[in-house]
Amino acid sequence: MVDEADDGDPVVEAGRAARPNTVKIFYEYTYWFWVFLALASLVLQATRTVEVGPVHQMILDNGELAITLAFDIEIVLRVLSTLPNWRTFFNQGDNWLDLFLAITTSIIQIPSIHRSNSYPWFTIFQLMRFYRVILEVPRMRPLLVSNNNLITLVLKLTLL
Repeated sequence: MVDEADDGDPVVEAGRAARPNTVKIFYEYTYWFWVFLALASLVLQATRTVEVGPVHQMILDNGELAITLAFDIEIVLRVLSTLPNWRTFFNQGDNWLDLFLAITTSIIQIPSIHRSNSYPWFTIFQLMRFYRVILEVPRMRPLLVSNNNLITLVLKLTLL
C-alpha cells in the first residue's frame, strides 16, 4: 500500500515500491523555465506604451496569449504531478494563486474582453505572475510568506 506524505510524495509501506510520477519529475526539471516565463511576461508588459504601433501591438497580443497558454499547461502539469492524490495540489497557497492567475488571465484573453476598454486594467493579473520571480530571491520568500510583516502587507495589497 502506498500512502502520501505531507509533501505529496509517495511513501512505501510493506516493502512495495512506489512508481515515480513522471509528470512530477518533468515539472521539477522545468521549474526554472516557468520562473523565467514569469519574468518574460513582465518584460513583455513593460514594453507597452501609451501609443503602441500595430506591429508592436500584435507582438504584445500574441506573446501574452502564448504565455497564458503556457501557464495553463503548467497548471495542468502541476495538478497531474500530484496524482493519484490530486487534492494535495490545494495544500499549497502558491498553487491556489497560480490557478487563480491562470484562469483569470485565460478569461481576459477572450476576444470580446481583450478588445474592451477595461482590458488594460485586467493586465494587473498578468503582472501578478512576477511574484514567482520575487520568491526566488533568497531573502524575499520569508517577507512574502510571513503574515506579521509590513512589507508583506504592502506587497500583498499591491498584488491584489
